[in-house]
Amino acid sequence: MEQERWAAAHYRVERESSGVVMRKRQRRKATEMAITLGDPVPDEPHDVVRVYDRSGAVVFEQDWGTNRSGAMAQEARIIDDLLHLDVFSFRGRYGIAEPEAAPASRRSRTTSPKTRKAQAKGARKTAARTSPSAKGATGRRKRGSG
Repeated sequence: MEQERWAAAHYRVERESSGVVMRKRQRRKATEMAITLGDPVPDEPHDVVRVYDRSGAVVFEQDWGTNRSGAMAQEARIIDDLLHLDVFSFRGRYGIAEPEAAPASRRSRTTSPKTRKAQAKGARKTAARTSPSAKGATGRRKRGSG
């Protein structure tokens, strides 16, 4: 695959994490210590995964709240997709709209090859259902056709 078509050439992923992951008992003890020493109370964890385009605009974002392991897993999945998928497949997987400055030849193609293939298959089925060769004299389908 050409390097220009790699998703990694067009997008990057970042995970923003804040707070500290602690068990309930650990958090209670840390909070008590912070209060007695006058230190700030530790924040609960909060994670957000974002995909940025070349200009730095956010094109995909998912807030994971306190689920740090889920955020880390999604970040790893997105990194893997950036390295293995072409830009059009990546956009489709994450629901990212095509940028406005795209070449006219790509923008005019509204459906993916898989979608066009499925549409053609559906049209063939419809034609087979309505064709005279698939029906008997009564207008009912012959057994085994269809």
